[in-house]
Amino acid sequence: MKELGAMCHKKLGIIVVLTMLGGITHAVEKDKNAPGFYPDIGLIVNYDDNIHREENNEDSDWYTRINPKLNWVSKFGKHRLDVNAEIDYWRYQKHNNEDSFDRFLLGELNLDISPTLDVNLAAGYSRAHVIRGQDPNAATVKPNRWESWGASGEAIYGRRTNKMQVALLLDHQEIWFLNNGLGGRNHDQNMIKGSVFYNLGPKTQLVADVIRTEFDYDHAYAPIVPAGDAELDSTDMAYLVGINWEATARTSGEFRIGRSEKDMDDSRLTDFSGLTTKLNMKWKPKSYSIVDVLLERSTQETKQSSTSHVVKNQLTVDWEHDLSKLLTLELGGTLENDKWSEIREDDLFDLRLGLKYSLYRWMDVTVGYAFQTRDSNIIGLDYDSNTLSLMVEIFRQESKRPKRTMSP
Repeated sequence: MKELGAMCHKKLGIIVVLTMLGGITHAVEKDKNAPGFYPDIGLIVNYDDNIHREENNEDSDWYTRINPKLNWVSKFGKHRLDVNAEIDYWRYQKHNNEDSFDRFLLGELNLDISPTLDVNLAAGYSRAHVIRGQDPNAATVKPNRWESWGASGEAIYGRRTNKMQVALLLDHQEIWFLNNGLGGRNHDQNMIKGSVFYNLGPKTQLVADVIRTEFDYDHAYAPIVPAGDAELDSTDMAYLVGINWEATARTSGEFRIGRSEKDMDDSRLTDFSGLTTKLNMKWKPKSYSIVDVLLERSTQETKQSSTSHVVKNQLTVDWEHDLSKLLTLELGGTLENDKWSEIREDDLFDLRLGLKYSLYRWMDVTVGYAFQTRDSNIIGLDYDSNTLSLMVEIFRQESKRPKRTMSP
């Protein structure tokens, strides 16, 4: 009890410092779209009753996350440059193997070249980890850690006011895994995406996408097949049609549906072809209530040693409801089914509940609870976990983490 009390006093001290920092810097807060620097910092104190996400030998711990961010915006003429830096420091009370120092850096340049041509350029770097339960590996000594850099360029011909628009996106990413014997999964991926938009009106577009992604692994990976090293290189093709809409002030989103194919270079490995879809929708039944829905079916690369890819089916619903001007209820849930190319299949469920209080205009305090469970057909991979959290956010700016260059 003395140890717990000392820890709580330490966390309280950090929260007080953050509050003072917010009071000092509040005077320089500006419109987020105007040129300048925009700081943001968060502190999260968590208690997790199963930090290793194991079926047996469940182990609990307290941990703290300190998450400062800095966004720099510059405008010159009709062009805009955003540079975003972020640190996410994880410190556990007892299990130092779980500690992590994640960092992210992104630069985005939006160029208004002419009345009919926009060019968007981005480059990013990250070095981070994936917490237990969000990586489908069996138990390891440490969480999987990875490093990545990437760059992308997109050209859009035509304006939203025109009848049609055409877009071409090129994206390159290099990913290295830093521990747990995952070096065989280091790879490059190159994507080219062509899109055609047909404007039905000022708030509705029909869309057709063709996406080609090539995965180039550094070397063969032996555990996949017993007859010898397996080449994990593959080519993905996706053909999609859909719609972007903002039908009313109450609903907006994008929907795609089509067919995807994964062609493995090694004929001994299992290919995939089938339905792919994605729905990303925001619904506002009331001005003080927002529902976000994500529905996705896609193929993913995997770090599971005996498989070459996984088909992911996910449904996520998040609801944010203002109980008063200062108090907000946050409720969310995720249903997910992951089916590997060989043998394994997992069902996952997450439930999230939070109560956010706007202590000041520039500061939020949130108390939260999360439940996670995984049901796998592989013995020993099931788990349940419960997490309690206290989060303090100053300036509450949304993360500018890279959209295409920051994940393995």
